[in-house]
Amino acid sequence: MEMPPAPRPLAWHPPRNCGAPRPALRLAVITLIVTVIVGLLTASVRMAATAPDFKGVAGALGSCRPLPVTIQHHYRMAAKVRPLLFWIGRDNVGEADAVWRRGEDGLGYELLIGSDPALAPMKINRWGYIAEQIQGPDACLIGVMKQSDEESIEEARSSVAREGQDGRYVFKAIRAVATPDEARAGVTTVNVSRDLTLHDLPALLDIVTSESRGTRMRSVSLPSGTRPGFLVALAEIIHQNAEAHRQLASAASRSAGPVTFVYNGTLHDLMLRRSEALREWTAGTRRSTNVVRADFESRNRETGEKTTFELVYGTDGPLAEIPVHATYQPRWWFQVELVLDDTGAF
Repeated sequence: MEMPPAPRPLAWHPPRNCGAPRPALRLAVITLIVTVIVGLLTASVRMAATAPDFKGVAGALGSCRPLPVTIQHHYRMAAKVRPLLFWIGRDNVGEADAVWRRGEDGLGYELLIGSDPALAPMKINRWGYIAEQIQGPDACLIGVMKQSDEESIEEARSSVAREGQDGRYVFKAIRAVATPDEARAGVTTVNVSRDLTLHDLPALLDIVTSESRGTRMRSVSLPSGTRPGFLVALAEIIHQNAEAHRQLASAASRSAGPVTFVYNGTLHDLMLRRSEALREWTAGTRRSTNVVRADFESRNRETGEKTTFELVYGTDGPLAEIPVHATYQPRWWFQVELVLDDTGAF
């Protein structure tokens, strides 16, 4: 897959707050944040309920060595709820980091996304990180996530109130390795003594490495052409679609997929359902030109569960194939957005 050129060095400046929803709706926003950290951008960042001990970062990376960073972008998270007919939103409740890596013999992607307890209602702290890398014939994946099993507003409120009462905060971690024919993955639960945030990712990875003692791996045979992770599959489809729009291909050829990927021993199919070229796209005060708005669907082959999301990404220049906006709406009444925000202006 061709990688877009690396942009100039970027700086992060704290964004301005665009307002908060009415107090009666804050728990709905909390539930949105809790839910979306699990599902946003991936039907894949989902961890098993129980698993043996985690072997650590070094074991998870297998034969893969870190590749140079070629591109890095920052995003700001906003949440919206729709109690009746109109959306009510709260901006600046969290953030995301997306990283592209590339070397002579491989490529990789990373996504760090979550709420920021310094900004989110009730100091909610839900976040996750996943990294996927292909090097030669092998692929490696590592991910960590703040445990979040809440399925309702009441469960979210109770969970926040209980957190840390026993002196433990629970995270889940996954490692996986894959060849063209087979993938092996294992998941574990990690307990830490303080409530680490997305800004503490290096510390959590160190804890995972030092405290783990090995894990049982789940193996699955892979059909020919299976991609070793969601981010790899998504980047491939974005590239194909952006190229189709650059070549002014027919509307039919601008859909893509399904592309099969594996996550935690389960096969998923990712498809681009529809896309359209736009001369201009505006989110808040950010204006982007020459972009594609695309609707995606991911389906779990084992359960049949489907996840949909929308991305807007550039077709040329420094933002070619780079998402500038992402929308995920798991329920009709709430929605989360990520907006590219390297300058903090919104």
